[in-house]
Amino acid sequence: MAAGLTRRSRTTDLTDFIAVAAVLAALVVLALRVWRGVETPAQSVTVFLAMATGYLLADLLTGFVHWFCDTFFDEATPLVGPSLIAPFREHHRDPMLMTRHGFLELTGSSFRGLAPLLGVFVWLGASLTAPVNAFVLTLAAGAVATNLLHRWAHDPSPPAAARMLQRMGIVLTPGRHARHHQPPYAAAYCVTSGWMNPLCERLKLWTRAEAVFAALGLPVNGADHE
Repeated sequence: MAAGLTRRSRTTDLTDFIAVAAVLAALVVLALRVWRGVETPAQSVTVFLAMATGYLLADLLTGFVHWFCDTFFDEATPLVGPSLIAPFREHHRDPMLMTRHGFLELTGSSFRGLAPLLGVFVWLGASLTAPVNAFVLTLAAGAVATNLLHRWAHDPSPPAAARMLQRMGIVLTPGRHARHHQPPYAAAYCVTSGWMNPLCERLKLWTRAEAVFAALGLPVNGADHE
């Protein structure tokens, strides 16, 4: 989730730029490993299934983060409040705000968080199979792109490429996301593709997870409980 429209320092911009470059380079390495590791039609099918699984998991994991930050703690909570919780609550107060963010402000935190993890995987995973690399490729790509895809679902005039991907159903669409901003504000948390939302709601995943976390003592004080 993007942070507020605040003035960013050159250091922050430089850090985010380096993180973006590092992640993109790692994704290229993974893509090349996948390309070189596929030698038969059967391997192609396995790689495709691995990529689909990685993308689905990216949708679910980013949905979990979205749900957690919408549901627990508040903006004044030490450490996580201003940097993590506040942007999500801000988005509920002004859903269109993220459409006015620049690319680094919108996605920088995601790239910064993933860069070291992906770097370690690339460094240590040279001998891993093509399906494993394919899985990590789409998982990582979906995770770092989620804020951008979320933004496109709110943008009344997204780029032509975004509109094409939305029409194909590959990324989050305005229709899939609309329910998240309608009462009772407790649905459609997955915002990478939105594919996992029906399953999560059929399983009552968020309701059950909230009961578990609340029983552990976490304060329920979220955007969908205001």
